[in-house]
Amino acid sequence: MATPTLIVFAISHYCEKARWALDYLGVNYAVKHIAPGVHHQLAKKLGAPGSSLPILVLSGQGDQEFIQGSSAIIDWAEANKAADARSLAPQINQQQALDMERRLDDVLGVHVRRFYYSEALVDYPQSVRPIFTRDLTLLQRWLVTAAWGGIRKRMIKGMDLGPEQGMQSRELVVTEMEWLDGLLADGRSFLSGDTLSRVDITAASLLAPLVQPEQHPAYGDIQIGPKVAAACKQWEQQTCLQWTRAIYQKNRG
Repeated sequence: MATPTLIVFAISHYCEKARWALDYLGVNYAVKHIAPGVHHQLAKKLGAPGSSLPILVLSGQGDQEFIQGSSAIIDWAEANKAADARSLAPQINQQQALDMERRLDDVLGVHVRRFYYSEALVDYPQSVRPIFTRDLTLLQRWLVTAAWGGIRKRMIKGMDLGPEQGMQSRELVVTEMEWLDGLLADGRSFLSGDTLSRVDITAASLLAPLVQPEQHPAYGDIQIGPKVAAACKQWEQQTCLQWTRAIYQKNRG
């Protein structure tokens, strides 16, 4: 089987979720960073139902086989993990674990992203562009730079960004962190059993923008706007964010 290629935005916390799981499960894969806008063309070429990343392309040119979405990619990686890799399967009730992962993906991840971008893309767009051009080909970097105004407008519209929306998402992020704090209140190390699972990787990856762990492959040079930075400072002692730092330190090589 050809080495699969993971198509990512460097800044995406959903892409980080897939990368972390593939790394942990010992799957041999290549990473391809892609420019916003170009990813629409790629998804269309593959025949994907939408353009969201990550996408794992499983075969060589001319074959359309792919997997889209971080959770689906983890399903595939679990079935194709290295012989000596530990499973990421949750040790608790499977439906309960699935519900937790879906809530993290559909609520926490969405609103961490909207909270960050409602300041970054609206007020400080030049702080975001370098992240989207990092690790791109020279041509794609030029395309992003030339089309940045239009890309920014489409992202603002597509994610429903703005000051009011940012505050709404901030409140929802607080609610979700309080939920996680409640789960971790008994001092447990993991959310779904006695070992690291996909639920832990999901939670830690989606909270990573608020923590900026040094083990993260892309966050070393991200600039955070003052409102988001102030919130992160206010929240830094929350149980779930302290837990995220520890999970990264111990489990993200």
